Amino acid sequence: MNLIRRAFALTAATTMAALVTVAASACGAATTTTGPATNGLEKKSPADVLQAAAAALQAAKSVHVVGTGRSGHLDAHMQHDSATGTITVHGHQLRITMVGGAGYLNTDRAGLMIIGAPLPVQRHYAGRWLKVPASDFTGFTAAEVASQLTTYYGPLEPKVQQATLNGKKVVVVSWRNGSTLHAANTGPPYPIRADFKKGPNAGLIEFSEYGAPLHITAPSDAIDVSKAGY
Repeated sequence: MNLIRRAFALTAATTMAALVTVAASACGAATTTTGPATNGLEKKSPADVLQAAAAALQAAKSVHVVGTGRSGHLDAHMQHDSATGTITVHGHQLRITMVGGAGYLNTDRAGLMIIGAPLPVQRHYAGRWLKVPASDFTGFTAAEVASQLTTYYGPLEPKVQQATLNGKKVVVVSWRNGSTLHAANTGPPYPIRADFKKGPNAGLIEFSEYGAPLHITAPSDAIDVSKAGY
């Protein structure tokens, strides 16, 4: 049974195509001449920067992703094919963990109703951890997030711009509709911030805590809904 695909459809703008949490105006436009040497992104085309940022994100040992879109809010820690965090949809929080090829979901009855869970599940398993197929999760791994960096369609401005963000060097990829992606201009070319302005995928997400230690484990008391006959 697919318990949660509807929830991810509702929050697709939040979790994937929208990539950051602070408006682009917070980023200074001046390039500094001091500090660590750049990683060469400033010499690449916008399309190549997107490819480099996506590859760096996918290769990262871990990352913290916080996003806000029209449908809700995402706060998740991700490492390769595992992740844990929350998605808030219409004011209702869904706690989600992916590990070991399985997915786990915990939410209240209203949350279960939002994602289309059967009535018996809503009545008996609200507030309990439910085990569901990992295939029910869409866009909850670093690899899936990374893929969105290169599949956001729309014409790009011809060149990237160097800037500073929170005192660190970045390059800014800009789309002609005003959307932007900020990537680190020193060290690995990690995506740091994106701001997608228009369309169904409009929203913001911030990437941080690259490489931070994570130990994601499955809930010990999860109910396997497939064995419960739902």
